[in-house]
Amino acid sequence: MGGRKHTSATRGTGNRPRPLKRSFYARPTLVVARGLLGCHLCHRVGEEVRRARIVEVEAYTDDAASHARRARRTPRNAVMFGRPGHAYVYFTYGMHFCFNIVTERDGVPGAALIRGVDGVSGANGPARVCRAMGIDQRANGADLTTAETLWVERGRRRKGERIVQTTRIGIRAARELPWRFYLAGSDGVSKRDRTAESAMGVEY
Repeated sequence: MGGRKHTSATRGTGNRPRPLKRSFYARPTLVVARGLLGCHLCHRVGEEVRRARIVEVEAYTDDAASHARRARRTPRNAVMFGRPGHAYVYFTYGMHFCFNIVTERDGVPGAALIRGVDGVSGANGPARVCRAMGIDQRANGADLTTAETLWVERGRRRKGERIVQTTRIGIRAARELPWRFYLAGSDGVSKRDRTAESAMGVEY
């Protein structure tokens, strides 16, 4: 991870990092998930700061598709039960990393999976986000509110930019829950829901 082919993100922000405060994350997971859209994910890799705009997220709590289903704590999912604003990174299918941000209050499981970003090429999908941003298991448990190496900065949705709310993908359980959110028209979205977009009157 972190090869030169993924260095299309900004080299150095030129400004002092301004990470989101813990209070931003210490809210219901679905609220945080929507709020992350348009924000900027930043990761310091050596002398480079990779910066990308979050355009797709999925929410997980203690539902049937979550690692913390039925609120069962395990060594793997312990971070999800901890303080909000920490990174939860897990390895899946023996080859991919997925990056989540812990939500809710301390002791209540919740996390927002970052599924897609704009600003780096080919980052439409959770594994691709991690590959492009240079995020791996070493980031698991990192405090995103301290801005040491990994953090999120506040951003804005563009004029006329709309949020599509639809069902999660790539899971077997609780597929009916409309807990995936994305910005219509963004290249970083992993999979569009044209039915949901049509119902909203989205045209582009």
